[in-house]
Amino acid sequence: MSILTIPKLADALVLRPIMIATSSLVQTSFLSYVMSANGRVDWRPITICVMSDILAIGGDHLKDQEDEFSSHHRNANDRHLTSWFGYARTFLTVSAVLLALALLLCPISTLFTTAVFVIPAFLWTTPIDLKRFGLILKRLIGISGEKEHQPPTSASALVIKRIPGMKAIFNGIIRGCGTYIVVLTVLSGSGSLTNVLPSPWSSVQLLVWSTVNRTCNAVMTDVRDFDDDLKAGVPTIPILIGSVFKTRVVLTTCHMLVMLAFIENPYIMSSCLYATAMVWMLGVHSPKKAFLLSTHSQSFSMIWYFWMMHT
Repeated sequence: MSILTIPKLADALVLRPIMIATSSLVQTSFLSYVMSANGRVDWRPITICVMSDILAIGGDHLKDQEDEFSSHHRNANDRHLTSWFGYARTFLTVSAVLLALALLLCPISTLFTTAVFVIPAFLWTTPIDLKRFGLILKRLIGISGEKEHQPPTSASALVIKRIPGMKAIFNGIIRGCGTYIVVLTVLSGSGSLTNVLPSPWSSVQLLVWSTVNRTCNAVMTDVRDFDDDLKAGVPTIPILIGSVFKTRVVLTTCHMLVMLAFIENPYIMSSCLYATAMVWMLGVHSPKKAFLLSTHSQSFSMIWYFWMMHT
């Protein structure tokens, strides 16, 4: 087991969530710009998506680091390490307050949309007792019986992360479709949603490109953790496919199909080529920080579009 240090804690609890959330910052700013009738960037969907990312990723990392911290008895007397957990909780609390503030200033449809896409991310590693949920549902609709008094069994617990092959797909839907719909509801609620997207964009392009890209990025993190997931029995897509090489072939195919489908869009084409390069450059032995380059495979094309529109 690796030694827990202050730099490691700072990276896991603060720096990495911020760096990953930066991709949502760029994506939401871009969507807000191209989907707005007045060509302005709305801060509300940006705050919602960025803070949601920080809360979901930071909360997951906090739980992992607390488990590692508690496994070493010597850590209990290290005030410097302990203080970083306090900093992380403060960081997450501030993010939650900003998220709540942004949601209060948005239409109710944005609140519902955010809940639908964000709650599964918050429950990523939480065991969901399906049997207990069924008993509660039966009581709500007035069905009772003797069996409902039996204690729930662990076999009925569902962990979203453990659903075979679905981890990356959920990630892609949440961060691809979810981001688009959040921006859509905010702009439509304020009457600033454009009827026609600027060339060369279309709603289909934005949805498909973002969802496939985010899904493939999630698979890349599973490629990075291939050996650990194989030992732990985590059913990620690379584990189900059987090898890192086969996974790279599948990811390359996905990026190439998106590029060919929207070949008339140079921004999508450049993003797909860049993402494909990352697929073959990054692997099991690559440092974690290097995978941030893959996370931002859309960001560079979006920044390029912003630059072209203002030059």
